[in-house]
Amino acid sequence: MKQEMVQIPKNEYEELLEEVGILRNAEMMEAIKQSDEAKKKGVKTWDIKTHL
Repeated sequence: MKQEMVQIPKNEYEELLEEVGILRNAEMMEAIKQSDEAKKKGVKTWDIKTHL
């Protein structure tokens, strides 16, 4: 497989690193799953704003 170098803004790179960290964290993924299930049942959940 050929590798290719691309350039992206530093803040976008940092956001991607954070997302990967969340996806690899089993506890965080379980919390997200529970939140999604609660929303389906009509429970008011926290709104997390990632971009200011």
